[in-house]
Amino acid sequence: MRADLAGESGIGGFPWYRDDYGECMITLPAEVDGRRVRVGCDLADTEDVRDSLAMFGDRYLRKVFTASEIDDCKGHNRVQRLAARFAAKEAVIKAFAEPDMAFPLREIEVIRDGSLPLLRLSGTVAERAQHQGWLSSSLSLSHTDCHAMAVVIVVCRPTVDDPTFTVNDAEARAR
Repeated sequence: MRADLAGESGIGGFPWYRDDYGECMITLPAEVDGRRVRVGCDLADTEDVRDSLAMFGDRYLRKVFTASEIDDCKGHNRVQRLAARFAAKEAVIKAFAEPDMAFPLREIEVIRDGSLPLLRLSGTVAERAQHQGWLSSSLSLSHTDCHAMAVVIVVCRPTVDDPTFTVNDAEARAR
């Protein structure tokens, strides 16, 4: 990073500043351009997926993954690809930030647009995402021989029960 950034406008117009060690930093709010941002991440042990496949076989696959996900994971690195999708499902659950909600794992699906992984939600999970105001999401997957990981970023609209939401916000949206 350039040493002369302090004081300049940075990401989203927020200023860079120097920390106690002289490093340039920027602090981003939980809300950007009036929209809330949520993040979920998870790390899965590929050995756990391998053990579940060995113990439960197709029953495990059909309970956790959609037919499309199972098909996408055929071939080389099958266990690692399944583990990455499992991590994605767990990352989505964390992005919801509702620990008491039931999450049918097959209602959280990883699809692809070429090499780009995307999320497809269905059923009660899709309804809950709509209720929370999910507007868009981004998904990143990675794996090694022993671990798989996923990060989900979700952009949400402010909701009426959001403590930062005001009557003026509602009036502005109505215009």
